[in-house]
Amino acid sequence: MKTASKLPGRNFKTICPVTTAISAMAVASLVLLSACVTPLDVKPSAFENTLVVEGFIDDDFGPHVFRVSRLAKFSGIRDDGATPNIDAEVRIIDQNGQVTPVRRESVRRKDVFIIPPGCGIGLNFVEVLTNYWTPATFKGEIGNTYILEICTDDNKVYRSLPQTIRPTPPLDSLHLLFKELPSLDPVIKPSGVEVIASWQDPPGEDNYYFWRINGIYRISTAEDNLSSQTCCPFDPTDNGARDCWILEDNRAEIETAFSTNLNDGQRISLPVGFIEDNGLRFTGEGVPSEKLYHVEVEQYAVPEEAFDFNSRLKVLDEIDGELFDPPPISIRGNIFNVADEGEPVIGFFGAYSVQKNSIFIPESLLKFKQRDPRPCGDCRVRAGARTETPEPYQ
Repeated sequence: MKTASKLPGRNFKTICPVTTAISAMAVASLVLLSACVTPLDVKPSAFENTLVVEGFIDDDFGPHVFRVSRLAKFSGIRDDGATPNIDAEVRIIDQNGQVTPVRRESVRRKDVFIIPPGCGIGLNFVEVLTNYWTPATFKGEIGNTYILEICTDDNKVYRSLPQTIRPTPPLDSLHLLFKELPSLDPVIKPSGVEVIASWQDPPGEDNYYFWRINGIYRISTAEDNLSSQTCCPFDPTDNGARDCWILEDNRAEIETAFSTNLNDGQRISLPVGFIEDNGLRFTGEGVPSEKLYHVEVEQYAVPEEAFDFNSRLKVLDEIDGELFDPPPISIRGNIFNVADEGEPVIGFFGAYSVQKNSIFIPESLLKFKQRDPRPCGDCRVRAGARTETPEPYQ
């Protein structure tokens, strides 16, 4: 293990802020020198304005999404205290010196605005900057090695240790299990569906995995809200939209699972996620009863360092503390400041292969369903909404 003062990449030619040719030999030497980064034990004040990097690439076509932000205080890791994306030059570089730009994109979306006084709510089109995206045509290749490079607007250069994509075992099958959640309420019983994945673990390897769960369901909104005084967003320019498909990616209240306690070389069946019934997901508006909700599971085999980093973040997420409490455990990923390796940076750049499988949740699986007041107004303002029918339902 190398100390922070001996991190690889000090002589690696930067491409920030101006893109220049990159020597494949330089990338190769960085790969040969790569090693783990010593965790940091620093005062909580040292985490103020810390760079936070989230995202990874895989061997499927993009876009692959990254978030580059600044942390106001250490507790922000646990309570979304990081600032929105900052302006930076972001690139991915492979072992041959090929550079792929990762850019912030501007999208046009509908947004709600309030017209005082009373219940005056309208919709408007607004231009918003998204996270950082790779080109849709970009995908990693198994056996190739990649690094992430970031140049911030204050001319600091950050770089990841090199990551090589290795194969992920196929995700053979998915199974579903209806579950009731513990509750002190004698009337309301929270419930949902547990997703169980099965695959053959390769023998003779120390394997670490994580999973991402994506979901799709359909909603139909009412024109007026008769159950409460809540205002209903409405766009008079096109009469609004009442029927939408909601696409939930891994950030949309759906659990991500990690595991390392696996039997080497055995066939594994393991719960990898839980989809809670929020009163809307399983209503079955306008879809066959056997297709209430579409579940897609993405399986990734990851290196031990990635597993350890995310396990530490999970521990932090489960620990209560005051705003200025010091971090209870050491944490550092594989990203460092090229000119100042002692600067705290939080993030792990990953390069993985992915295996996918999908399944529909049928109404027959649910012993009962949660009831939620039917939403009203233009359904397009809801997170992940789209009016075009997604592929699994075509």
